[in-house]
Amino acid sequence: MSGSRHADPPTSIGKIGRRAFTAIGLAGGAAMLTAGAPTGQPPGGEPTPAGEDRKTHITMLLYPGTTVLDWIGPYEVLHRVPGVEFVLTAATTDLMTSDSGLVDYKANIPLDRIERTDVLIVPGGAQGVMGAAEDPVIADWLRRIDRTTIYTVGVCTGSLILAHIGLLRGRRATTYWKFPSMLEGAGATFVPQRWVRDGKYWTSAGVSAGIDISLALTADLYGAKRAMTTQLAIEYDPRPPFDAGSVRTAPPDVVDALGGIMPPHSHR
Repeated sequence: MSGSRHADPPTSIGKIGRRAFTAIGLAGGAAMLTAGAPTGQPPGGEPTPAGEDRKTHITMLLYPGTTVLDWIGPYEVLHRVPGVEFVLTAATTDLMTSDSGLVDYKANIPLDRIERTDVLIVPGGAQGVMGAAEDPVIADWLRRIDRTTIYTVGVCTGSLILAHIGLLRGRRATTYWKFPSMLEGAGATFVPQRWVRDGKYWTSAGVSAGIDISLALTADLYGAKRAMTTQLAIEYDPRPPFDAGSVRTAPPDVVDALGGIMPPHSHR
């Protein structure tokens, strides 16, 4: 398996507006009201061949205001996979605070020390998504690192960051259920699935779907048995007491309690 190389995508069209990112923050607040270990070293060398013996460098982008499960879920899946070398990176290694305001976290490697990675994962958040998407240091780094990846992954509203900088233009993708029009406004085609793959770009639906996409990614890299072994290791056997985890199955009054799906005109 080899990583594909892409020219920088256009950045002057199809961006997501500031009002839209503000809406993400408000929606995140509404949801809260109702609601291998890291190596310490940057990835290096060239991608290794596919198969059970391959080494896979996985880099998770962090920024202030992430939704913790967006990246902790994938981390818990992927760091357990033999062959994976997992790092957390950010523009700073200072402490950052989650979108809930309750959890502090930090990266172990700054962005400027990472020149390539096999897999890049971008988690979502509420208010923090706008800041990350419009930070030129983060945006330039994402475009540069994307040219080196085998896979680039957006979890929840992390896919909106990828879309905002042009990486999902013309591609099928998904995101948190409230924001399909934002994804399409940035030039992607929204697909209402738990996770979507289009070429080397993988995107997931909201929050907990990051676990599902990480298991699928593990199976693609190392085979179904290793993915199932990891699934059992974290005892991922969800049996929610209600069938309300999707906008397609939740009662209308539950959808309305979270503000419903954002209409297209609200983020122009």
